[in-house]
Amino acid sequence: MTFVTYAQNFEDVMLHRVLKHVRHGVYVDIGAQHPVDDSVTKAFSLEGWRGINIEPVKHWFDMLEEDRPHDVNLNVAVGDGGNLSFFEVQGTGLSTTDPALAARYADEGRDVIERTVRAVPLDEILDEHAFDEIHFLKVDCEGAERAALASCSFEKVRPWIVVVEATAPNSQVSTAWQWESLLTDRGYLRAYYDGLNLFFVAKEHDELLPAFNAPPNIFDNFERARDRKAREQRAEFHLQAHNLTERVQHLDGEVGSLRSIVADLSRSLGLATEEYTRLRARAEEDVAAAVARRDAVHEGMIREHTRMLQQHHELTRQVALLQSEVSRREDMIHAMLHSTSWRMTAPIRVFKVQARRGARLIWGVSRPAVVRAARASKPLMRLALRIPGLRAAVRAVAGPQTRIGRRARAFLFPPVVMGVGDSPPVAMTESAEAMERRLRTAIERKSSR
Repeated sequence: MTFVTYAQNFEDVMLHRVLKHVRHGVYVDIGAQHPVDDSVTKAFSLEGWRGINIEPVKHWFDMLEEDRPHDVNLNVAVGDGGNLSFFEVQGTGLSTTDPALAARYADEGRDVIERTVRAVPLDEILDEHAFDEIHFLKVDCEGAERAALASCSFEKVRPWIVVVEATAPNSQVSTAWQWESLLTDRGYLRAYYDGLNLFFVAKEHDELLPAFNAPPNIFDNFERARDRKAREQRAEFHLQAHNLTERVQHLDGEVGSLRSIVADLSRSLGLATEEYTRLRARAEEDVAAAVARRDAVHEGMIREHTRMLQQHHELTRQVALLQSEVSRREDMIHAMLHSTSWRMTAPIRVFKVQARRGARLIWGVSRPAVVRAARASKPLMRLALRIPGLRAAVRAVAGPQTRIGRRARAFLFPPVVMGVGDSPPVAMTESAEAMERRLRTAIERKSSR
């Protein structure tokens, strides 16, 4: 299985070669910085190893907390104890406790911020977070390696392997002379130098030394994480390119279909335009005809209105004439009612009215008997009419066409329902009815005096 290296100088490749037989080992990383980029411990963390990550820069510490939730992550520096000045070089892994280095970085135009951090001895950290075994210790303190190593006695806890950055920051100048004796005097053997770091092996684990005889090579079967990521990205890009090619081909087919649809729509649009033109012309003709009809109706309404006005004027004139005639007749009636002759003939009119009433009363009482008698004599009359010459004489005197005949028939056989040939009574106008009522009222008033 290919080993994926995340370290800057293949440090994890060497450690993996030496410790590949260890399952779920323990590491301590002093100056851990980024949890992934140039990390010596990332590959081991992915294989199930656990340990302690020490990083004084808050930004890197927060990233370690997120990426390594199962590790012990400490936001401190390693040293003799107490507080010390720490110079953060923003956005880099060059943060240091060395004022001279900090001044040089500032002169180079880097953003350097001085902070106060707590320094904790390594022995104290290892005592507090006790592990049965530590398989490797990595130290990268940007110039403070001696202080970190001096804070550990390497008696109670002895890492199998110690990896220490052995050059001045950003240079090939060796700094091993400053601190190498702290390890060799405590039972560690120099095993390998990779141009940047020195690897030391505890004497009690000297069987590991032969694994350091060669630098990282093809037989270690490794690849860089960034190379794998680039390869995966390239494969993903190829897949995306393949998918895009298929998509383009599919879109080409859709474009062809769309072109056909556009052609059909263009033809439909042409037909629709022609139909619209035809309908518009027809609509304009209909509108013109409707306007003409409206004008004709308007003119007819004007003529009808004029005619009705003339009729109204004529009716108004006739009403005025009738009102004048009514007034004239009322004056005549008034004059007649107040005349001497009317007053002198009043007893005669009263007698006439009373006589009529009496006659009507007598007739109303005797009429049924007379009618019955007349009807009873009808057979005798029929026999009499058989006499030669008498029928013709009676027809001439009392036939249906004579006045006496019509009155006799009306008396003996009064009509119940008006026939088809009969003429209906003529209806009087309101003015005539009003005049009749006035005349009757006036006559009755005079008659009752």
